[in-house]
Amino acid sequence: MKTWLTKHELSLGRVFEAVRERVRQYPAPLDQLGLSYAAKFDVGQEGSSKNYICYLLPYWMEDVGELPPETQDKLAIANIFIMLYYFIQDDIMDSSKGEHREKLPLANLFQLDYMAIYRELFPASSPFWNYFDTYVQEWADSVTNEGSRDDFHGDKLRIARKASPVKNASAGTLLLTGQAHLIPEVTAAVELALVTLQMLDDYADWEEDLEEGSYNCLLASIRRKLGLMPTDELAVDAIKQQIFVLDHLDAYHEVAAGHHEELIHKPARMEQLYKFHHSLVHNLENIAQEIKEQRKLLLSGGFFHFVSKTV
Repeated sequence: MKTWLTKHELSLGRVFEAVRERVRQYPAPLDQLGLSYAAKFDVGQEGSSKNYICYLLPYWMEDVGELPPETQDKLAIANIFIMLYYFIQDDIMDSSKGEHREKLPLANLFQLDYMAIYRELFPASSPFWNYFDTYVQEWADSVTNEGSRDDFHGDKLRIARKASPVKNASAGTLLLTGQAHLIPEVTAAVELALVTLQMLDDYADWEEDLEEGSYNCLLASIRRKLGLMPTDELAVDAIKQQIFVLDHLDAYHEVAAGHHEELIHKPARMEQLYKFHHSLVHNLENIAQEIKEQRKLLLSGGFFHFVSKTV
């Protein structure tokens, strides 16, 4: 049972409604554009992209630092607006045709909303703003330089830093509960979970990333297995052979399983984060197993097809 999710479903419904209410106040037509864009990531919408760690990290932090529910909600709302803001940045950076230009004003309105929440919670003198600045800088470095280095084998935590602004919720919670000393340890745990999440996404997106030339953890892992340089081209057939014939996902899953071992041995007990991470590792394991089972079925089917044609 996904207790890391089910425990907070009512809170998620509440904060997404709060987001929609804020967006309805935007000037037309940005209000409707904002509502449509936000719906693509709304956990309550069927078929939407689910970014659970972004929505739920403010609530998972109760395992190490409990805040009043209304403060948790504010951090969750801010995280949702940050997610929307940076997803627009991604849309624009990934586009070569400029079709997302109309979203630029919307992104700035999203930014106004999360900044308003942070200014309410953290005075100008708060150390929060140093962390805030650091996370923006980490994001900028990660998205700018990921194509020129092999972070999956060089420094995996850089992969997590594409989502660094999510960590405002964890650092903010610890500052508000007087536990600033836990920030480095909790940050490391969150980053490990983000790396595993990216690994899972990269399995789903490897064909698109290959076509677009985007950095991809799975493709980087296959290049290393084949003795290729990070900039060497990969043939689709070679990738499919590694995934579907040679069971490369077994090794890929073992990397994620290693992350989980690191997580569960960290002193800060973030049980809900650990359960979420375990679900990610389990998903990778299931994918690897399903590939093997499908291969067995295909081989069996081929044999019976041969027999039926020869008797």
